[in-house]
Amino acid sequence: MTCPHVVLLLATSVAVSLGGCAQTTYTGMNEKEPATPMLERRVAFQMNQAFFHSPPRCAAVVSKSAKVPPAIRRAVEESVERHLATKFQRAIGGTPARRIAARIAVDLSHTEDRRVFARQTKCGSIVEVQLDAVEDDYMVLWTNRAVGISLRFIRASDGKLLWQARHKAGRGDGGLPFSPLSLPVSIARAARVRNDPEIFHSIADDAVRRMMRTLPDTRREHAVH
Repeated sequence: MTCPHVVLLLATSVAVSLGGCAQTTYTGMNEKEPATPMLERRVAFQMNQAFFHSPPRCAAVVSKSAKVPPAIRRAVEESVERHLATKFQRAIGGTPARRIAARIAVDLSHTEDRRVFARQTKCGSIVEVQLDAVEDDYMVLWTNRAVGISLRFIRASDGKLLWQARHKAGRGDGGLPFSPLSLPVSIARAARVRNDPEIFHSIADDAVRRMMRTLPDTRREHAVH
């Protein structure tokens, strides 16, 4: 292992040991991120006031094409659907949306076809899911797994962007061994994260949950009316 790798590993280990101090901060989409946000979880978002003029009742999940493992895409879509169900009266998940789109012969990447989909399903909003990055790094003594996600809430009738958010969440474990006794401990901790088949589901849910905190709950609004 080269010297730069040792330094990186040591810095990462320290950051993880201080993980309890990490804070989630919410910023505008155009605000510049700090150079070293090691102890900060940043969620960038933007809300358009048009969202409140006619609060949406329903949203359908649509994933933009990305070269990521299908299992990770499904994990993100399922998490988005679950959280949308806590904000709106209806939520259509990614798999059902694709099935409906195939049945009515529309392409949900096209604006006009989204209008047709909205009329057929009586679901007037689209939530675009973009997987910006998937990290899966294993260095024997250290494992890092992360997912970067962007969400865009779009009104199907005119393509207007009502809300968007971006966040990257991750998990890592292991460490720099300071004695022969700590070497197997570091290896075991790194292997635990590496071999956990559910960890990307958990990471995706962390990211989506933090972003969804910035999205209003419209169920009460419609209940009043």
